[in-house]
Amino acid sequence: MQHIHPWFHSLKKSIIQYRFLFLVLAVAGLFLPLLPPSKATAPGIIYFFGRFHPLLVHFPVVLIGIALVFELARKFRLWTISSSTIGILLGISFVSSLVSVGLGFMLYYTGEYIGTTMDQHMWGGVLLTSFSAIALYLFLSYSHSTSKVSYAYYLSSLVLANFILVFTSHQGGSLTHGSEYLTEYMPTLIKTKDNWQPKPVEQMLVYEDMLKPVLDRKCMSCHNENKAKGDLIMTSYQEMLKGGKSEHPTLKPGSAADSELYKRLMLPEDDDDRMPPKGKISLTKEEITLLSWWIDKGADTTLKVQEASKDVKVASFLTTYLAEIEAQQQARVLQQQGLEKLIQTVSQKDDKYVLRIDPYEEKAITLSMPFPPSAFEDNDLPTLQPLFGSITKASFIASNITDDALYHIGQMANLQELYLQQTQIKGTGLVHLSTLQNLKILDLSSTAINDGQILHILQFPALEDVYVNETSVSKEVVEAIGQYKPELKIHMERGKLF
Repeated sequence: MQHIHPWFHSLKKSIIQYRFLFLVLAVAGLFLPLLPPSKATAPGIIYFFGRFHPLLVHFPVVLIGIALVFELARKFRLWTISSSTIGILLGISFVSSLVSVGLGFMLYYTGEYIGTTMDQHMWGGVLLTSFSAIALYLFLSYSHSTSKVSYAYYLSSLVLANFILVFTSHQGGSLTHGSEYLTEYMPTLIKTKDNWQPKPVEQMLVYEDMLKPVLDRKCMSCHNENKAKGDLIMTSYQEMLKGGKSEHPTLKPGSAADSELYKRLMLPEDDDDRMPPKGKISLTKEEITLLSWWIDKGADTTLKVQEASKDVKVASFLTTYLAEIEAQQQARVLQQQGLEKLIQTVSQKDDKYVLRIDPYEEKAITLSMPFPPSAFEDNDLPTLQPLFGSITKASFIASNITDDALYHIGQMANLQELYLQQTQIKGTGLVHLSTLQNLKILDLSSTAINDGQILHILQFPALEDVYVNETSVSKEVVEAIGQYKPELKIHMERGKLF
């Protein structure tokens, strides 16, 4: 102990002297949420370390709470607790918060978690770390000066940090995790199970193995059988040859310059006809180059990668690009396996609903009712809560859900399409859907929605199409909404069923 005390006091003195650094870290951390997630597939090591975030968050959760309890106990003279003990608790809680936020940002960087809940959780974690640093700074300032003002500020910041802690923990608990959350991206050397094997290069085809995965990830969510913008479907080679409503061919074998697909990709970013549109991930320069080369070579679906590697136009980047494609394919397989296991865990043998992996959206799940319809009711929705963050399309056609169910549906942060035909919905719960930042299609056909309740849709930020056929919504109200929000299309006739 005689050797420890001098060292400890020397360290304490140095920390007090340079305590202003904690304020610098508190301010610097606020810029972290402004950094965008990766547009490309993040390395597996980022996933691996990032997924230890849920383990480390328990340290600041416990220590910041204990520090507050000890401080209050000391203030009201309930226990005899030394100032050094509280200082150590604050120091460890700040360091653990800092590490936890760093690992959490790795998860955010992968793009695996998006939506309002994710943003709120990340901001909560950053603010918690900042106020932990501020509390530590004020504690050290009070220890140095014993000023009552410093103590008041310190105690206030510690109380506020604990309030932020409760909010952040709640938002974190709302995010979903798969059964292999920690081990899915464990490095190959220590991973015990990996049943994914890359396809041999000599068997790989330019279109099937290199271009189609790119188009699938970046184009087909808007151009598929259920949602064909511009009447263009890109889920098959034949459909691309057929083209959409444009007068120009989507794909003209032998000429990329005359192919509408290539021309749309090359338009300026601020052009309304550019594809993919704003908000969607664009094709990289290498992906566009390979696509152009493939079309000029006749858009042959049997063209092999080895043959392409002999052409100097694409050979320079093909090896690197091939490694990226392989990493993306592995990530997709692992993501799909994780979603499948999550679906199995949640649904088990329940036949009241059907869960499938969305073939046109990465890390996405579709929810629909079986045929013939089952007795799906409001109280069945909470059982699906672990999947809420992954559901992008939900169909409750002919189910028994009421407006109370819309509270739970409003927690599906990434929901893009919602079908409520022939349900017990009257519209009083539509307000719960106004927080859905990605909801674009809403079908209220054959429900008891009326002129008063339909006005809630004016609060929906991303809504593009609403179906109200066979409801009491009047034509006059539809026209009024159209004048107020012309970009929103309200259909009074039957649309496509999901």
